[in-house]
Amino acid sequence: MDSNDEAKAFLIARELIAQHGDDVARVLQDKIDAFMASGDLEQLSLWFIIRNAVALTLKSDSTLH
Repeated sequence: MDSNDEAKAFLIARELIAQHGDDVARVLQDKIDAFMASGDLEQLSLWFIIRNAVALTLKSDSTLH
């Protein structure tokens, strides 16, 4: 994963948080479950990275207030 991919993951994370608010964890888990069931390891890996970016974003947002 290069720095551009990491930046994209954080941009996607912020978009997901803005779109889904408190439901973002459920949305992420649904995506991860679907890719796990389909065996699409590339997408599964991507969504794990996005999930981690969401968690870091939410944690950093809560500590800044």
